[in-house]
Amino acid sequence: MPWSPARSRLLLALVIADLLLLATASATDARTTPSPPHGARVLLAQDAGDRLVDLTIDSPALGRTATVRLLTPDGWEQRRPGQSWPTLYLLVGGDGNHKAWPEDYPVGLTELHELRNVLVVMPEMPLFGFCTDWHNAGRGGPPAVESFHLKEVLPLLERHYGAGVRRAAAGESQGGFGALSYAGRHPGMFRAAASYSGFVHPLRHPHACRPR
Repeated sequence: MPWSPARSRLLLALVIADLLLLATASATDARTTPSPPHGARVLLAQDAGDRLVDLTIDSPALGRTATVRLLTPDGWEQRRPGQSWPTLYLLVGGDGNHKAWPEDYPVGLTELHELRNVLVVMPEMPLFGFCTDWHNAGRGGPPAVESFHLKEVLPLLERHYGAGVRRAAAGESQGGFGALSYAGRHPGMFRAAASYSGFVHPLRHPHACRPR
């Protein structure tokens, strides 16, 4: 089936439906909320459009500041302490641009009725970050993209910005690879996961994962 904004909208709706059908958080979800590393903090929150908010995060995992775009649910600005919403982590492609989803699918994303009751989190990452902590020839260290997404962004948002422990992950291209990878490596963290056009099968895309 040819890829289109309409197809993207349909698949997003299916993932969100899976997320919203499960009405209560489980004990497994609660246990898989990590603590943010020392120093990860939000430096700035800015309005970026209708229901859109950009958070600038000082990230030790990336070794720099980074931006996370939120598509907020109804009532989010008036949220009470402890109030939370089901959360969709919507990962971007290889360019790592946190603006990609709202800019590429502005109508589908902002007008989707199901998203009026969901917090959508769209974090950036380095160019071709591949949703992983980089090996760096055995040295480790920045950029640690997985740690940024799951050990910094996720707990910060759950503590301070209304993100709930009912979580789903989805993404297109490289972000689709990341959504399934995160769900596979962290059982119980996400209730649903979806990939749109990602390199997720090594036999289908050997050029993307063969040793160099």
